[in-house]
Amino acid sequence: MKKFILLLAAIVSVVVVDAKPKQKELNLRVGTYNVWAHYARQGLVKKGKALEARSWDNSKEAVAELIVKLDCDLLGMQEVSGVCRDDLAKLVKKAGGKQYKLWWLNTYPEGHRREVGNAIFYNKKNLKLENQAIYYLSPTPEVMSKGWDEKRYYRAALATVVTHKKSGKKFYFIATHGPLAKGAKGPAGDVLVEIDKKYNREGLPTIVLGDMNSRPGDPFHLNMTKYYEDAFIVAEKKCGTVGTFNSAAGSDKNFKLSHRRIDHIYVHSTDKGAIKVKSYEVNRDKVEINGVKVYPSDHNPVIADITIK
Repeated sequence: MKKFILLLAAIVSVVVVDAKPKQKELNLRVGTYNVWAHYARQGLVKKGKALEARSWDNSKEAVAELIVKLDCDLLGMQEVSGVCRDDLAKLVKKAGGKQYKLWWLNTYPEGHRREVGNAIFYNKKNLKLENQAIYYLSPTPEVMSKGWDEKRYYRAALATVVTHKKSGKKFYFIATHGPLAKGAKGPAGDVLVEIDKKYNREGLPTIVLGDMNSRPGDPFHLNMTKYYEDAFIVAEKKCGTVGTFNSAAGSDKNFKLSHRRIDHIYVHSTDKGAIKVKSYEVNRDKVEINGVKVYPSDHNPVIADITIK
């Protein structure tokens, strides 16, 4: 009888353990932030088009502190020069972001005078990145190359499968920096869609974000929204700010202008309703540097809270 009772208790214990509810949704905070490369800032400061307070040396700690404050699970960044990369790797940890790991890739050929690339800060405690790759926004995405009439810059995308360690849920994540040249905008959007279709082999929900250098109505945005949903449009809750680019002058007027919305977050899932944008926000925190209140970069971070079933 005693053995029977012990056996019954063991069975009940197993049933109770199995009866624990599994996590139904994965809640994520993602963002995109063009941190404004150190050399680009300095050139504009020298020309008198930007305040000295906005030089990299004066602003880098504020950029790092803002990155930590945003509290993103993944933050895609653009214009991350080698100098910015090294400084942020140290300063983000100093500001309290010890949970973050930085993935950075130079988008330019070795030995090129410019060392700058895209980067992703991600919460290494909660997330794991796999199948990490870089693709170029050009007719040959797998080869380091410039696309169409984008003659000056190498535009690339970092792509990865992200696994949430606790729940096991996966999604595909792309962080990119879109072209400035008019003829490259539409095709670049098509390339991003094709990258997703070709390399997201498990058909996972996808998040694509970055400084796209394209406003609503541009060929890039039109091609992207044929496949993806624009987080600004579909968010259940959003801030009143429209513009995302405050410029070298740090103009507050730009936040009211739709053509200044050039940093975007897009989502897609083959299973309708599997990915939802709960909230959308353009961060507008200013910091005081040398007695002047300024934005830490010429772009403002764009943040979205997203759930994946």
